[in-house]
Amino acid sequence: MQIRKAKDSDIPQIIELLKLSLGESRIPKSEALWIWKHISNPFGISPVIVADLDGKLIGLRAFLRWEFLEGEKTWKACRAVDTAIHPDFQGKGIFKQLTQELIESLKQEGVDLIFNTPNKASLPGYLKMGWEKWGNLPLKLDFHFHSGKNQHPLNPEPWSQIEKLVEKIEANQIPSVGIQTKLTSGYLAWRYHNCPLFPYYFLSDGDSYLLFYRIKEGKMGRELRITDFFSTESFSDKSAKELNKKLKNFQKSGNVRYTSFSGLQPNSMKKLDLGIIPIVQMGPVVTLRKVSTELDIINQNWNWSLGDLEVF
Repeated sequence: MQIRKAKDSDIPQIIELLKLSLGESRIPKSEALWIWKHISNPFGISPVIVADLDGKLIGLRAFLRWEFLEGEKTWKACRAVDTAIHPDFQGKGIFKQLTQELIESLKQEGVDLIFNTPNKASLPGYLKMGWEKWGNLPLKLDFHFHSGKNQHPLNPEPWSQIEKLVEKIEANQIPSVGIQTKLTSGYLAWRYHNCPLFPYYFLSDGDSYLLFYRIKEGKMGRELRITDFFSTESFSDKSAKELNKKLKNFQKSGNVRYTSFSGLQPNSMKKLDLGIIPIVQMGPVVTLRKVSTELDIINQNWNWSLGDLEVF
């Protein structure tokens, strides 16, 4: 067995291995999804390694490149995402070997840390390999009692309506107190407009605010899930009032049962009318692993949004 860097010509085999190892689940595996995630990412092409047995791929480990901004400092990061081991070779330590070799290559590059949001089944394995549990993101919920047919539009409004505002937000990122995703040019279009997983919608006046969300069906009913909220220096009380009115209209027209907003953005939560239910620590669990930094990454002042952490 040879462990090597993945090549573009491996992509068809990689997709088949993902399907064989993980099944389709709610997120179908495809070359289009792989290219969007690992090649078109504005933070750079993903580091990917494979286990190759006589030309047949039996293992895969991929991290997604990411960058965080803290004042003038850029943190180089990766998110642990796709992994697959052929069913005939599971339980032989290949996953651990691939992960450790990929981490070592990132160390040589000077990557500071790895982050991810593992599920309950995979969390113990990550902790054994040096990951640390940061905890659960804060979650704000607002329940509604609308009844009627869902009249929410199927397709988002044209991206051209917010293109200039997106360029302004990315070019003039307002430094926050803490570490936030670096809004490199093209990030928001990649993350929301080009995402092949499901449609993301936006609320905006084209000038002072931009809120991204998606509609999700679940056991509790239809959810309006807010993933990111951005505002400019011209955002005012009048703007906030208009935004909240738009939000309520979409909650009602979409027959939404509840709205959720998860992340470390308390100021943004205050600007939105999300009811009186207290914030709870029930959002996604976040884990971190040092790579080349010696800093205490757990106790840094993180400022994640749900858009940084969901899906992928």
